[in-house]
Amino acid sequence: MNLDLKGKTAIVTGGGCGIGAAISVLLAESGANVMIDYLPIEKDIAGVAKVTKEITDNKGVVASYAGDITSPEAMEALCSKTADLFGGIDILVNSAGYTRQLDIENLSAEAWQSLIAVNLSGAYYVTRSASRYMVSRGAGRIIFIGSAGSITGGGGSAAYSAAKGGINGMVRALSKELAPQGITVNAILPALIETDLLRDREPDPMKRNKFIERIPIGRFGTPEDVGNLVVFLASEKAGFICGQNIIIDGGSTYK
Repeated sequence: MNLDLKGKTAIVTGGGCGIGAAISVLLAESGANVMIDYLPIEKDIAGVAKVTKEITDNKGVVASYAGDITSPEAMEALCSKTADLFGGIDILVNSAGYTRQLDIENLSAEAWQSLIAVNLSGAYYVTRSASRYMVSRGAGRIIFIGSAGSITGGGGSAAYSAAKGGINGMVRALSKELAPQGITVNAILPALIETDLLRDREPDPMKRNKFIERIPIGRFGTPEDVGNLVVFLASEKAGFICGQNIIIDGGSTYK
């Protein structure tokens, strides 16, 4: 199957670490110009440098922008810079996010607001900005990286599950609004992917490996498992897939 994205331009928020890094690399390998949005903090800066080198070493095209997704103004600037640099925006992957292990007793108002801001509101701000460029050319792909925790209640806190549940609803609403204008909107809902997020959730390797007992396939997912689905949804082959929340979990969610 030819999933050539040559000539397309993609924005990947959180594209320097974890699942976002794999998505950036795989989109570039498929021919897309990739703009990585990241926070100017040590971990993200190092991640973007690593991903940029991997892409450029393979003759791919990549740029980066330090912008806080919780700022509508920063997301407007991200999209404007991307369009100026590459001539437009064809693909948006909302990958930025984070979680914290907090039960309701310890989930303060500040923590709630922060988790909602990053995982839900930020995804909306960049989608609103990027969609204008897609509407102007009558085509586009918007892909959210949600979470199976929106269904199971997993993910570390009620705020995280609520935010990711909001993504599911936003996908359904925006698909109705944007599909008539040539733009598909979908979400991928990963579970138990081997990333720093999972390692932070359970630092003990022995306890973490117990999670595998919940996965019928018998292993953790990889960032590339998610990235491969992103590339497909971004391609012309997925033109009739819209408004979907696609679980990628090795069979664990409904076990």
